[in-house]
Amino acid sequence: NAKFDRYATALGRRGFGRWLVETQDGNFVGYAGVLMARPEHPLGEHFEIGWRLVRSAWGRGYATEAAKAALADAFSRGRMKEVLAYTASDNVRSQAVMERLGLERDPARDFTATYDRGEWRGLVWFARHRA
Repeated sequence: NAKFDRYATALGRRGFGRWLVETQDGNFVGYAGVLMARPEHPLGEHFEIGWRLVRSAWGRGYATEAAKAALADAFSRGRMKEVLAYTASDNVRSQAVMERLGLERDPARDFTATYDRGEWRGLVWFARHRA
């Protein structure tokens, strides 16, 4: 799968990327982590945190726990100064995760991108390393 290959390549090149998220029993529930955005992204090159979980894992804290660990790793080991997160206006679950993570909303960086399925408007949040 192309997405998996991209994540594996990022991990090999930069030492960070999307992580597999699983339950204590070892059941796959999704992924989370920080990636470098592609240069053609409307916001240019930047680090972006994201997560995607299977529906049965929603509401159990997995996204928040995994994203919190990924941000800590990005700021400590990865020495990143800022990480962005974005989601659609109707994705209130992801917005709630962003709030629980302490990310700050930055409407000045909201963007519209065109993908195979049409236009998508991203609402932007950010986290900055606090020394």
